[in-house]
Amino acid sequence: MKRKNVKNLNLYYKRLFKEAFDDLKTKGRRARQIPNILTFMRILAPFFIIPVAITKNVTLIAIFVVFFSMTDAVDGFIARRYNFVSELGKDLDAVCDKVFAGTLLLAASFFEPVLIINLILEAAIAFVNTIAKLNDCDPHSHLIGKAKTCILYPLIGLGYLTSYMDIFGIFIFAFLMTTAMQLATTFTYIYKYREAVEKNKK
Repeated sequence: MKRKNVKNLNLYYKRLFKEAFDDLKTKGRRARQIPNILTFMRILAPFFIIPVAITKNVTLIAIFVVFFSMTDAVDGFIARRYNFVSELGKDLDAVCDKVFAGTLLLAASFFEPVLIINLILEAAIAFVNTIAKLNDCDPHSHLIGKAKTCILYPLIGLGYLTSYMDIFGIFIFAFLMTTAMQLATTFTYIYKYREAVEKNKK
């Protein structure tokens, strides 16, 4: 990890957050931060979903999941529709998506403890992306990463439902598929990161 890059990244985000707060303080520019506020709301998801998951109240979990998922859909729509797209919004969206996915996995692990494995693998992917960012190697989604995400959420849903429906066989199949995709994603991101580092040295 290059110290100068970490310092530059800190300054970069300080500037972005300062610009966001300036918008909020200026009457005519407050609307520009609506997408970022909606995105940031997903940071609060653990405080609502985890306590409910401990009680295994699937109905209330579903309500919270729908609510926070809607913020994910609406923030991007508003940003694109009204040209409020920003660098802060893009990075904040990526972080909040990881927090939200991690929250859902942790909550689902109260129903199916084996999902802790998927939570650890998601954390590993996030760690590799963070290291890449700190070393000026722009981490971006690859096809395999997008495919992994597409099967991750159905797995989480199945994890909640195994206690109420006889779908354990389907759950195990989804678990194995998702775990394999997560491992492939992790190694792909590591390879791409090392490739970028070597390219930057030249």
